[in-house]
Amino acid sequence: MISRRHLLQALPALPAALGPAIALAQPIAGKPIRLLVAASAGTTVDAAARFAAEPLSRIVGVPVVVENRPGAGGAIGSEAVAKSPADGHTLLFTGVTHFSARYSGEASATYDPVKDFKAVARICSAALAVVVAADSPYKTMADLLAAMKARPGEVDYGSGGVGSTSHLCTVILNDLTRTSAKHIPYKGNTQAVTDTVAGIVAFTCQGSGGVLPLIKAGRLRALAVTSRNRWEALPDVPTGTECGIPGFEVASWMGAFAPAGAPDAMVALVSDGLARIARSPEFKAFCDKQSMFVELVEHRAFQASLPAEDARWRRVAELVKRS
Repeated sequence: MISRRHLLQALPALPAALGPAIALAQPIAGKPIRLLVAASAGTTVDAAARFAAEPLSRIVGVPVVVENRPGAGGAIGSEAVAKSPADGHTLLFTGVTHFSARYSGEASATYDPVKDFKAVARICSAALAVVVAADSPYKTMADLLAAMKARPGEVDYGSGGVGSTSHLCTVILNDLTRTSAKHIPYKGNTQAVTDTVAGIVAFTCQGSGGVLPLIKAGRLRALAVTSRNRWEALPDVPTGTECGIPGFEVASWMGAFAPAGAPDAMVALVSDGLARIARSPEFKAFCDKQSMFVELVEHRAFQASLPAEDARWRRVAELVKRS
């Protein structure tokens, strides 16, 4: 696997083209950047954030410290950053749960996913895998669907919380297949995966980072992946379409946000840094290894996409409420 050390070696000093941004950021340089990850340690979002943190520290010239803030499907992390000082030194690293958890998750969350944030950059995306314990009686996706149809609302599944991607993926699966399952929400995806391995819950839908090592170790079995094509790391696992579920394609982008009042110069500096990392061959190799995809969307384009993302996940939230 390509290491962060190799990525650091591959990134030369920041080019002169970024000089003005650095000069504007100098008055607050030296203070670390806290990168709050709205997911548990070991998840796909966490892996991407941690891989990027060290080279980003080199580029922006201050330490970038990763802190996990899981819970409420991702809403806790977003809420924390929305309420943080708007000096550009507290950033959020998250995925679509920034929107979905707000509308279908924790009722106490009050942040506005668009108005309370500045989009910094989006760097990658990942699909999910439907997984069961290695000794599960469900050997194929057809087995799992048959059980859910035979026992509506009884087959249980774990998620990272109401409104999390793992929750929404299963809601979409149930909607497409006209089945139902019992939702067991956790405070983060890590415990949902742990209990799936132990057979405490029947299945879970998770990003590659949280389950690939366990699949490779023979502790989990993947029944399907939610991407359009099969994963290079799991060539024998069919897609949802191949399992007879057309339209079962669920993916989450991953990226960084700053509080709405963060200095534009600081946002531009971090956005440029993340873009350099995303364009590096080392990051491409990392994503390939994790069955993720490089998906670079820089500050302005990312910011412009937020209203459409907001509308999309409001619609999905309505589906959750009906499930």
